[in-house]
Amino acid sequence: MEKTMTQTDTQVKEKNKTKAQTETQTESRAEAQENEYVWKNGHPTEEEVLCQSSCMGFFRLFNNLRKQRGIKLEQLVNGVMTRRMLSTIIKGDGYFSRECWEFLMHRMGALTDYFEAIVSRKELEDWREREDICLLVCESPKEARTKLEAYEKAHPKMTSMAKLFCLKIEWLLKKETASPQVLYELACEAVYCTVKEEWQEQLSGLWLAPAELEAILLVSWSLGLLGETEKALFLFHQVWNYPKKKGWEDRMTQLLCPQAALVGMQLYQKLGEFQKAFDIGNSALELLRAQNSQRYAYPLFLSLIDVGEKLKKTNRAPENLQQLKDFRDAFQVVYQENHLPCMRVWQRGSVENCYDVSLVLKRMRLSLEKSQEEICIDENGNEFLQARHLSRIEKGENRPSKENFQLLTKKMGRTLDWIMPILETDSIETLSMRQDMIYLTNMRKWDEVQKILDVLCKKMGTEACQKPRIQQEIQSIDAMSLFRMKMILPKEAQKREEKALACTFPLEWLSRKELPFLKREEGMIIGDIANLYGIMGNIECAEKLFQKLYDVYHPQQQFLKINAPACSVILAEYSKFLGDVAQYQKTLEIDQNNLEHELAAYYIVFSGELLYNKAWDYYELDKETYKDANRREFICAQRFAEFCKNEMLVDFFEQRAKKYLN
Repeated sequence: MEKTMTQTDTQVKEKNKTKAQTETQTESRAEAQENEYVWKNGHPTEEEVLCQSSCMGFFRLFNNLRKQRGIKLEQLVNGVMTRRMLSTIIKGDGYFSRECWEFLMHRMGALTDYFEAIVSRKELEDWREREDICLLVCESPKEARTKLEAYEKAHPKMTSMAKLFCLKIEWLLKKETASPQVLYELACEAVYCTVKEEWQEQLSGLWLAPAELEAILLVSWSLGLLGETEKALFLFHQVWNYPKKKGWEDRMTQLLCPQAALVGMQLYQKLGEFQKAFDIGNSALELLRAQNSQRYAYPLFLSLIDVGEKLKKTNRAPENLQQLKDFRDAFQVVYQENHLPCMRVWQRGSVENCYDVSLVLKRMRLSLEKSQEEICIDENGNEFLQARHLSRIEKGENRPSKENFQLLTKKMGRTLDWIMPILETDSIETLSMRQDMIYLTNMRKWDEVQKILDVLCKKMGTEACQKPRIQQEIQSIDAMSLFRMKMILPKEAQKREEKALACTFPLEWLSRKELPFLKREEGMIIGDIANLYGIMGNIECAEKLFQKLYDVYHPQQQFLKINAPACSVILAEYSKFLGDVAQYQKTLEIDQNNLEHELAAYYIVFSGELLYNKAWDYYELDKETYKDANRREFICAQRFAEFCKNEMLVDFFEQRAKKYLN
């Protein structure tokens, strides 16, 4: 069997190597033609989303990170695009799709959560189509097959990254019916979509994204089905250890670790090493809990409980076995209530910080109360864009060129880039520290927030701290942490928050009938200001501001069917405000809508609070009629807070338990 498998391995390698070389040659010719077209015409067509020289802040960070990691440009782009194409983009003479720049950032081990991006509606629609397939694969495979075929038909000229996605889905759909050999070959074909180097012997010398490592896990899984457990384990450990060897931070590692653990658990169970299987799965689960992430948490619960019961029979029951069962039950209830599958596939990245360019431009125009014709006239009275073209852009039918995008946003009072780091910095480390502060803010650990803020300010230096977005972040975090620690009064906190907002957003815009496009931090600060109005008893101002924020975020929430980070916080605060003025039915509607969209993304940091809000809504509406509902929501809130290790929330729920559970 060993000899036969070695021959099979060689045949598959040669087959895929030949195919990869052919594809590379074909892609190179196509890319050369595309580059020639770009250069001849001076700029890409308006059908492309351009990420040109206006994105130099992003490109500086991109190049700094590449050099810091010691990655050659050829290594980084191999299998995704040519070096010439990337060089052209960086120089400002090409375009960068969201799919592509996210993939390359992931190869460098960097999260794209640290950036905001304005993208075309087509790109977001493509993401949504793939997400719908992911939701169906495990529990409704026939529907998933139909949607996959429709997606492939609609994209006859796929990128290598899209091909990789489709082949992985194909593997999962064939898992129960195809032979192990067919699955092995399909998994290898998926890997070779983007990995052109030799990978079966050693991964540490390659620069791979989580999506590529997932495909390699499918190869490992296939080898296990073929009975080649030793080879399968070797490949599994290559993937399992990859993030540590490449220095990935935990936020990045959670994109890969849980699905790797599920494969490793299966392999070690085949060997009868149940304790080893449990330890692998439990370490992955603890990583998810520390990151407030639900990626593959439910299948991990099931696998860990199954292995735990086997250990129990040998008097080695895990201490957290009952906790795992409680988590499983709570997640199942919440998923079913919110019409979500318990078992699903997760895409490699998220679009939480991405904004539809059509909605961005339309919102900015409506905020100014200008017609399309008025917006298309420059300061000299000349028409730089036809109104009917702007109409098509706002409908999502067309995408603006770089020049028109810049002219439109400038005309409407904002200077925006296609890709924007959350802070004006060339350092991923700085953005990571900023994310640490946000996490601690969500956990209400205000003392720790202040400590990191002090370290961050010293690290960046006085000059950098004066940059608008950095200054805004510092002032806002400082204001709200001091307020939450009861060191300043609401009025003082409001003044400080308004000062922070003014760093990037003129305060007079708050009085407009409709707010313009908001960057992430701007929306959060305006939500804080509205909340402070409510605390001070200025109900009318609070309600108007919350409603304006709702009008900003609701359209994109309905389009993408997930929450933007600011959206979760703002709607939760809006709900609490409405509850305080006894509008419980509207509060329940907002909380339910917010929770459904929160659960559609992998970060669930606010889910415990949202579940508690629903319990409170039911209690206040009619505690007897909704007794079962408020009890159920409260128990789930407790479990979600416990899962996310939110100690403050866990303690708060313990104090409220008598009210909801008796």
